[in-house]
Amino acid sequence: MKVKSGKTVQPCIPSLSTRAPNMVTLGISTNTRLLGLAVIKQNSLVDYSIHLHKSSWSPSKADLILTSLEPCVRQYCITRVILSIPYAHHQTEAFRQLIYYIRAFFEAKGIPVFAETPEAFYPLYSPGQKKTKKVLMKSLTQQFPQLSYWYKKEMRNKSKYYIKLFEAVAVAMLYK
Repeated sequence: MKVKSGKTVQPCIPSLSTRAPNMVTLGISTNTRLLGLAVIKQNSLVDYSIHLHKSSWSPSKADLILTSLEPCVRQYCITRVILSIPYAHHQTEAFRQLIYYIRAFFEAKGIPVFAETPEAFYPLYSPGQKKTKKVLMKSLTQQFPQLSYWYKKEMRNKSKYYIKLFEAVAVAMLYK
């Protein structure tokens, strides 16, 4: 398979196991500026990242975001995608366009796409616990110690940057 750069890209080859299918979930939490990604396979956090796209919104920015998803899809043989989306009254027109493009990108590859709002995270909180982003991040850090560095860094930041990473992990955990 060839891509624009002229390099040969190996397509994803799923496991030939006859046992239960290997579900690999890609969690995405995005806005038109930040893109948080998390890959969950067999209840393990396999990979996670955050990408910053500083330029103003445009269709070419959407292409850039979609292009950044391709290596993840190829490398991990993603079987489903879960989007963390804000409530409808918090969505801008640019955000709705981006979500439309992301859905179309994965559906063209035959990968089902699901969307969840913040209230879907409630089962990840302990009973009686406040439902804040800080509590969610701490809870995920306890489950996945490799996130502790990013949790500490986020707690020092004035401007929240890594929350999209934690939201991506949380939304992927809902469908583990």
